[in-house]
Amino acid sequence: MEKNRCLICGFDGLEEPPYYEDYAGSNEICHCCGFEFGVDDYDCDEFNHDQLTDKEIVEKSHILWRKKWIEEGFKLFVPESFPDGMKNGDFLKPEEAAKQLKNVE
Repeated sequence: MEKNRCLICGFDGLEEPPYYEDYAGSNEICHCCGFEFGVDDYDCDEFNHDQLTDKEIVEKSHILWRKKWIEEGFKLFVPESFPDGMKNGDFLKPEEAAKQLKNVE
């Protein structure tokens, strides 16, 4: 089964593409960073959505969520989905996070 990459943290384990046509989110929640595509982007209240395109809303929310995830020390949403060698308790090891983040465009 082909896996899809999280646009926030670079986790290469989503079951569905994050978005379909016209930025319709899959509603899948990333096991790594916890972002729910189609919800956390459009419900982000940290900026004014007025006069922004869907693309701009999605991009801006991704930047904010990624920053928050990094600042919180790479907390895993579903820690049991990751092998012990990749994590310290409920947090992704920084070197693993750095590898994943290289995959984010």
